[in-house]
Amino acid sequence: MKFLNNFYKKIQMKNLMSDYFYFTKRERNGLLVLVAISLLVLSLPAIARKFQAVEKYDFEEYKQVLAAASPDTKNTQESTQKNMIRPAVLNPQPIDPNTADKDGFLNLGLSPKLVNTIINYRNKGGKFYKAESLKKIYGMTDADYQRILPYLIFKDPPKQKQPRTAAVVVSQPIVTSPEVVIQNPDQKFDPNTVAKEALISFGLPENIVNRMIKFRNAGGKFAEPADLENVYGMKAVWVEQLMPWMEIAKREKIDPSKINLRKKKIVKKENPITDINTADYEDWQNLTGIGPYYADKIMSYREKLGGFISVDQIMETRGLPDSVKQSILPALRLSEIFRKLNINTASTKQMATHPYITWKQANAIYNYRKQHGPFKSKADLEKMLALTPAFINRINPYLNFTELEN
Repeated sequence: MKFLNNFYKKIQMKNLMSDYFYFTKRERNGLLVLVAISLLVLSLPAIARKFQAVEKYDFEEYKQVLAAASPDTKNTQESTQKNMIRPAVLNPQPIDPNTADKDGFLNLGLSPKLVNTIINYRNKGGKFYKAESLKKIYGMTDADYQRILPYLIFKDPPKQKQPRTAAVVVSQPIVTSPEVVIQNPDQKFDPNTVAKEALISFGLPENIVNRMIKFRNAGGKFAEPADLENVYGMKAVWVEQLMPWMEIAKREKIDPSKINLRKKKIVKKENPITDINTADYEDWQNLTGIGPYYADKIMSYREKLGGFISVDQIMETRGLPDSVKQSILPALRLSEIFRKLNINTASTKQMATHPYITWKQANAIYNYRKQHGPFKSKADLEKMLALTPAFINRINPYLNFTELEN
């Protein structure tokens, strides 16, 4: 019974396999055709190479050309080596590095670039005080320095600093001032009013008398004879000898009730009429609020401009207070400017020094003039796109359009 069951299961399995892997005749034919086409496609490159005609090349002629050219190549290399530019024959001579010319350095074997560096250093004021100074030159190698060292000489050796010698104190005789002998005056005197000659006649030293006069001129008063001792250099002995002849006038005491405590009326200083293009240093200081500092600034600004074309330009002076400007404007008068800028001959730097012209604008004017020729009038300036109409109107009064004479 068990055997029958196993047999039956095998039959069922076989049927199942046949159901999944069974092909019809049409399917089997199609599969065969597909396999044949695949094999044909894979074999086509091999078949093509087999039937392709291989072109044969004859290299004999090429080998002959190479054989014939090989000796010439060697000769060419030899001739090239022979004809190579040989370095110039050096003729080193002793030189002074502070005065030697370019050839002198080149004869020592230095490169032209290094020689130019040395020459430029000297042209800018550089000087070699000793051989080691050449080591500081840019591009100077130790090998270059060792090679030129035996040929360096210094015709004018630098002045060496002399050691400072200790100061020798020489004893000198002490100059003593002559002894002062006070003379008795002929009559009594007031030290606040007595003349200088009278004081000297009393025997007082002239330098002491000058100090007394200076004290009085500054508004000082001697209230009593003993006050004279406060004068620098005045000795008490001299004052005691002159005291019997001194008589100081007493000043009247002012009743405080009679003192006028009202403030004095400040009288405003009237400014003199001043020409702003011809006024000198003192003329400016005669104006209210203008001292030496502002006078110098105004004149310096006027010089840079070449003159003022309007009294309002005083307002452009840097640092000048507005109150001072407003107070002096009514007294200012105008005249012709004293210098104009020749726009056809001035360089970029000369134009840029004018306070109204920047370096960029000066450079644009210079390049336009170089390309289009001299400016004949204001209209030529207006053709420049780099300049604004406001700028042109501002500088036009300062420009001279005269062409340079040939």
